[in-house]
Amino acid sequence: MANSNVFRFFDLPPELRNAILTQLLVSDYSTVVLHNATLFSPPLSDLTGILSVFLVSWQMYHEASAIFYSESCFILNAQSHRLPVHLTSQGGFLSDEGRDARRRVRKLTVHLTRVGGEFERILGPSLTDMVLNGSLRDLRLRLGPPSWRSRATQSLDPDMVQRPPFQALLRLLSDPYLEKVEFLAWRVHLAVFCPFHQVKHKSIKTDSESIDDQGLAILRNGPDWVELDWRALVDVYGTGQPILRIGERSY
Repeated sequence: MANSNVFRFFDLPPELRNAILTQLLVSDYSTVVLHNATLFSPPLSDLTGILSVFLVSWQMYHEASAIFYSESCFILNAQSHRLPVHLTSQGGFLSDEGRDARRRVRKLTVHLTRVGGEFERILGPSLTDMVLNGSLRDLRLRLGPPSWRSRATQSLDPDMVQRPPFQALLRLLSDPYLEKVEFLAWRVHLAVFCPFHQVKHKSIKTDSESIDDQGLAILRNGPDWVELDWRALVDVYGTGQPILRIGERSY
């Protein structure tokens, strides 16, 4: 005799299962990939609940993980001077073991304070792979103010946009397979970005921004984050051949 107290979830129509799993797994706020600041921390109970759903069965993992990775908005906090070791160590998001999982992410926000060698060697190639061989289609980059460490040890580099790491960033932003791209700078930023946020924010007055002798601009009486016209940045500073989109792909 069948147990009347057992609810057969997989007997429901697929559309209804998807609606239920979306309600369970997709948060109103972004989901943290890895972080080093409590500002980006979701409640631990939410992460535990997601893992519990994944562990129900293989079929549940297959259906639930597809919704979780494609509908959630992930945040990657890489604001430390160097990439945290738990990002790159075995099993980490940027490790070889994490490749399959990160390729399933569709929406990602990346927080940076610098675009240096580690972006060129590790983070940039991983993000490019997520676009080319994965599902990443919605990318937001937030570039915070230069770190106190770089400012204390050396002067700011006004030619940063010409160097290979930033060129790798520009190539990533202009990837034609990305469907939505945003590039934002903190209101304290390198002066080289000023013409590009003045294009995007017509209301920002020139006299509301001051530039110190190190080439660091400080925007007063404006938003904390200013969106940059990344297409204009690519046109002015980009080098090399553009990436061409050939055919259509679906994942």
